[in-house]
Amino acid sequence: MYIPNKDRDGAAVDQATWIDAALRLLTDIAGGATAMPPVTGAWRNPQTGQVVIEEPVVVYAYVKPAPFVARLADLAAFVRRMGRETNQGAIALEFDGNFFTVEDFAPDH
Repeated sequence: MYIPNKDRDGAAVDQATWIDAALRLLTDIAGGATAMPPVTGAWRNPQTGQVVIEEPVVVYAYVKPAPFVARLADLAAFVRRMGRETNQGAIALEFDGNFFTVEDFAPDH
């Protein structure tokens, strides 16, 4: 899970709070989690055309299928809440070697 440090308009967000929350959630699911040092990335906001350069932190865990499936709704709710509360265009996730983005942050799914 990529934890942003900027919103869709380039304004800073409280990344530390979201890193802590992601570590706690993934630890609850998998028994442990790791946050990597920030990396530099860029994406283009499709509404404004502005290029946003940011330093996301990747938080990851190795999960077993049963606990992961049992908590998938919690993980999805977390990602949607982070997207809403940090004003994102998308939240990026990697799972089993595949890259995904979540762009719909509606609370009820």
